[in-house]
Amino acid sequence: MMPTVPSFLSPEQIVLFDRIADRVVRLRMAMPAVLFLESVRPLNFIGSQAMVFFAPLVHTLFSLREYDLIQQALEHRDAIGYLLELIEEKDTQMRQAERTEREARRKRKKEALR
Repeated sequence: MMPTVPSFLSPEQIVLFDRIADRVVRLRMAMPAVLFLESVRPLNFIGSQAMVFFAPLVHTLFSLREYDLIQQALEHRDAIGYLLELIEEKDTQMRQAERTEREARRKRKKEALR
């Protein structure tokens, strides 16, 4: 079940958060990302303001629009919670798909040996 989208997020921010969560899960960094985000959750507004300060440096990694969208979303305390839930849900879905694939491979292997 996908997390409830906070009302303050724009459609562009929702898509961006979804892409970030997908990337984190594909890189198998869900647990480190969750630990990091949980540890900085109380400081999310200060972090969003620090992003304004570091913007010129970070624009080499993100497009200007994406960076601004992330910074604006992080001004709201619930943004990190939404991202955490999204990462955890996608990680669960990926692990379930991998488990299903492994079971199917084992079954095919057993049938081939018969």
